[in-house]
Order: sequence, then C-alpha cells, then structure tokens
Amino acid sequence: MGAPRRWYAGYSVHPVAADVALALVILAINLIQPGDRHSGEQIDLTVTGVLLVAIAAGSLVFRRRAPLVVLAITMLAVTGYAITEQVKSPIGLALAAAIYTVVIQKDRRTRSVALVSVAVITVTVATLFTDGNLLANISVAVLVLFGAAIGEAVRNRRAYQAEFEDRIRRAERSREEEAERRVIEERLRIAHELHDVIAHHIALMNVQAGVASHLLREQPDEADHALALVREGGRTVLRELTVLLGVLRRSGDGSLPTAPTPSLQELGALIESFTAAGLVVDWQPPASGPLPDVIELTAYRVLQESLTNVVKHAPGSVVQVRFEAQRGSLTIEITDDGGHPGTPYRSGAAGPVGAGHGLLGMRERVTAVGGDVTVGSLPHGGFRVRAVLPLETGDTGDDPGAAGRRPDTDPQRVPGAGELSARSGGHC
Repeated sequence: MGAPRRWYAGYSVHPVAADVALALVILAINLIQPGDRHSGEQIDLTVTGVLLVAIAAGSLVFRRRAPLVVLAITMLAVTGYAITEQVKSPIGLALAAAIYTVVIQKDRRTRSVALVSVAVITVTVATLFTDGNLLANISVAVLVLFGAAIGEAVRNRRAYQAEFEDRIRRAERSREEEAERRVIEERLRIAHELHDVIAHHIALMNVQAGVASHLLREQPDEADHALALVREGGRTVLRELTVLLGVLRRSGDGSLPTAPTPSLQELGALIESFTAAGLVVDWQPPASGPLPDVIELTAYRVLQESLTNVVKHAPGSVVQVRFEAQRGSLTIEITDDGGHPGTPYRSGAAGPVGAGHGLLGMRERVTAVGGDVTVGSLPHGGFRVRAVLPLETGDTGDDPGAAGRRPDTDPQRVPGAGELSARSGGHC
C-alpha cells in the first residue's frame, strides 16, 4: 500500500506532469496496438490514424483546465478514427479519461448530458462504420461508462473527505468555544466564591476596627473586644483563602483540604457574626424541611450579602429576616431601618464606595436557579432585599407579583434614608 500512496501523493503535487504521463501512456498503447478488423486482422499504422491518436492523447494534458473542450476534442478524434480506419481501437481510453474529468468537475446535469451524448455517439459511429453489430459495439459504451463510474466514485470520496474534514474543524471549533465558555464560567464562579466567602468578613473587620478606634480611649475593654473580633475575622479570612486557593491549585489528586458548602444550617453562626458587628437581627429559622443543596447555598449567600451590605452602608441597623415557605418556593426578605446616625459603628463604616458587584452576583445566583430578586429603598427609610427561590426547576413561586419583576439595582434617594442612596453603587 505504500507505493500507491506515494504515487497518489506525487500525482496530487504535480498534476500537469501526471497528465502528460497519462497522455504518453495512451499514445504508446495506441501506437503499439492500433486496432484490428472484425476478421481479427491487425491493421497497419496510417498517418491519419497516428494524427488522430496524437490529438486525442495530447488534449488530455489540458483536461483539468477545460474538461468539456477536451471531451469534445477526444470525441471528434475517436469518431474520426472509427470512420477513417473502420476498426476498434484503444483510442477509446482517451475518451474514458476525458469523461472521467468531466464527471469529477462538473455538476450533475452537465455530466449526465455529456455521458449520455458520448455513449450514444460512440456506439452509433462504431456500429455504422465498423462491423454493423450493435450488441458487439456496446463494449465501446461500457468503456465510457467505466470511466464515468470511476469519476463518480472519486467525486463521492472527495465529497465525503471534505465533509469529514469540515466536521473535524467544526468539532474543533466547538471544543474551543466550549472550553472558552467553561473558562469564563469558572472565572465568574471563582469571583463569586471569593466575594461571598471573604467580602463579608472584610466588611465586619472594617466595622470592628472603626469601633475599636472610636472606643480606644474611653472604653478600652470594649475596644479590646472589637480588636479580638478583628483578629478572629482575619484568621477566618486566611483560612477560607487557604482552602479556596488550595482548590484552585489542585492537580487532581484530591489531597488538598476542602470546606463544606454553606447551607441554612449555618445561619445561626452567620447572624451571630453580624450581631457582633452591632446589628440587631430579628430572625427565625425557615419552617421548611430539607431543601435542594443549590437552593440552600443560594439562600445562604443572599442573606450573607444582604447583611454585609447593611453593615457597610447602614451599621447599627435593626434588621428583620423573614423566611416564607410556600408551595414550590422559598421567599427570603431582609429589611433594615437604615441605621442611626449617632451610632459609633457608623464612624467605622465610612470608606470608598464599592463597585457594585454584590447585587450583580446576588442576581446571577438567584437567576441561575430560576428565581427572582427585588431590591430597593423603602419610603420610610431603609432597604429591602426580597428573593423568591423555586424549589423545582422553572417554578418562580406563588407570589403573583414576583414573576416578570426586574430587580431594581438603582434605587432613588428617599427622604430620611440617610446613606441608603449610596447602595445603588456601593454594594460589593
């Protein structure tokens, strides 16, 4: 199999040289065996016969550039040879090569018309000018049909190979696009996890540091307690970072530590950490049974982000957390009263306004599970976050007003709301 493959490779690289070689081979065959009469007597070469054979064979050199013209020339040469010499001859090989090229390069209608025309003309001429036996001259048409059949087979093979290569390219592009999409999704997931795991700890540390600075001289014991909470928050952040970065660096051996996924079972510890920062949280555990893991994680993150924003933008607030388990959905509502300007925690909360990724991440998390989230300022002052999480895919809860409502992430300033207007761009 090695030699034919090498020949075919050379044929593809040097097509003109291959066509010249084909023409010389057909010419040599016709010169060695010019043909014989019906009686079996071999004829002698004539000037006319040699000229017609040379024309038919020589035209094959141009068969790729003008296949129909070459077919017409070889057709005339073969017909002229049959009329002048009145013998059967291998000159039909040139005609078979020409029809092969037409079948490969032309459309179905053109090659069908050419094939039928050539077959009818050759059989008719051979019958009229050789032995007059129609059945005996069918072999001339068989030679033409054989060349066309080879051309059709090669055409189909090339089409199949081109389609196969196109599928490979499309599959490769699909794999690249899928890999790029997964990289983007993984980056977003990591960004969300970094924000959710660390941001609220940093916010609490910032608040406690402000408390310590405010009470350092007048109430050193309280300041020391606040600094202890800062140290505890710093250790928690380092621990969470170690786990998260360890997972990112994992090479697949699974030997690095991992942390359990947060759920509603840890709400007590979460709210206790915010209570230590000066919030008053009125809450009751959700009166529902076990929920899907993704719903529990989403509910936990919504509450965590909402309380973090209260600490940052309205420290000292009284916060109400309500869980309402309805048929097919879980509704979470977090409402604060806007804080009190006189509280010492407020001095520790001042700082640059964030980039607003917290509300965006909250919305993406809730939307990913098919839920709906609404945020905005309250007329009497304060801020509310309301999320409806479906317990089944595609269910948005029983709240008739929740479906179709878009979250308002750009609340307007409300009289008496204090610094709540900064939340439109200050949630992180």
